[in-house]
Amino acid sequence: MTVDTIEITTSAHLLELEPAEFQMAVDALIAAAFEAGDPAAEDLLQRLLYRINAFGMLPPWDQPDPRVYGVHIEGARLEIDAAWARKVDEQYRQPLRDELAGRNFTEWAVATCRHHPSGPSHALFTFLADRADHDQLRAFLHQETPFDIHFADLLSMLLAGVHGGAKMELAHNFWDEMGTGSLARTHRQLRLDTMQAVGIARDAHLVDVEEFWIEEIRLANMYFQCCRDRNLAPQATGMLLATELVVPGRIERQIDGWKRVGVPPRDLAYLTEHVTVDIEHADGWINEVVVPLLSGQPELALPLAIGVRRRLDASIEVCDRAVRELTV
Repeated sequence: MTVDTIEITTSAHLLELEPAEFQMAVDALIAAAFEAGDPAAEDLLQRLLYRINAFGMLPPWDQPDPRVYGVHIEGARLEIDAAWARKVDEQYRQPLRDELAGRNFTEWAVATCRHHPSGPSHALFTFLADRADHDQLRAFLHQETPFDIHFADLLSMLLAGVHGGAKMELAHNFWDEMGTGSLARTHRQLRLDTMQAVGIARDAHLVDVEEFWIEEIRLANMYFQCCRDRNLAPQATGMLLATELVVPGRIERQIDGWKRVGVPPRDLAYLTEHVTVDIEHADGWINEVVVPLLSGQPELALPLAIGVRRRLDASIEVCDRAVRELTV
């Protein structure tokens, strides 16, 4: 079976195939996406992967999609992630090894994140702050759902087996995500409240899989991949460091835009919460996680750097796509 012979238009259609046919389709799509560089094949694979990730973590009382369960599904997920990881390694390992040579990792990471073009100076955030209307602001918030809605669960995946100061910093992050003990203040609930206030369905992360930009789907899958696979935990740590360093100023620009179109502050609690806590977490990640890790295992600087760069590259792809889609 080749990609040309696979008459599949959506990731949901892939899940309807019988196990043997499903496996052949996945194998062909992996070869096309990660070896031949076919964007259509990668689009299908990433959306399939997101369905498996997002639905597969749901408990039975939340009516998950039964098609994401089964040995053949889990095997396909592992194959897709492995092929993707090999592609990432080929892309980043040697260039970053050269870039880091003789440099302090922490200084490199902070400078790289703070001067990256996906930061608050990107044209997207000027547009959101100064010119976007309500529908355009809502469209961007909607598109960020696949990653944002799962953040607490992604953190929880990293907690297992980690101890000492790193465990405490992860727990601090997670406790903030849990609203420091208040159900109404959990970040997921705050996001759902904001979504409801501006007209986004609370289950958008499950029902709009085919509508999300592929850049957002890829970003969410990247975190699932690295938080779930313990071998890739250093990359996940680098991604989280980059997130805490680059996000706060971007969120302030979004808040400016929402206030400009008349959304009251009470409906923006999810965004305002992240303006301060992310700055605190950035320092925590550096001092309690990154520095101790590197003091004992300096060779981890490279996978940490890969995580930082992957996060930033994914971010600029999202920002550029948003400008193309929202400013036409």
